[in-house]
Amino acid sequence: MGGAGGKQVTVQRCLCGKNMSHVKAACILCGYLKLLPMFLMVMPGMISQIQYTAKVACVVPSECVKQCGTEVGCTNYAYPTLVLELMPDGLRGLMLSVMVASLMSSLTSIFNSSSTLFTVDLYTKMRKKASERELLIAGR
Repeated sequence: MGGAGGKQVTVQRCLCGKNMSHVKAACILCGYLKLLPMFLMVMPGMISQIQYTAKVACVVPSECVKQCGTEVGCTNYAYPTLVLELMPDGLRGLMLSVMVASLMSSLTSIFNSSSTLFTVDLYTKMRKKASERELLIAGR
């Protein structure tokens, strides 16, 4: 996760640690886990460009227009082509559900962070004497 929302989520997770050694170990583990998406996202794209060179790895703009309709390249089609061409029907549906679940998880995290930022930074400035209950309702 990048951006301010991702940093706030990381800080919130660190603040709930049992003690400082647990927080440090969790940060190191998360650092290693941040390397995993590189292999999960970059490697399938590279495999797709090698496997489907004519479809995905076009260089000449006129060929790219024939393949995917844009002059700048067809790299946006690398992962979907790999999934649709190589996976059997059942795994395609599973992959679709995984991608939708991932999207929903990211959106939930972003909405939670936005709600917290709005409540703490903006709502408390507009209503200086707001009760905890009122802040809770505003956050929701």
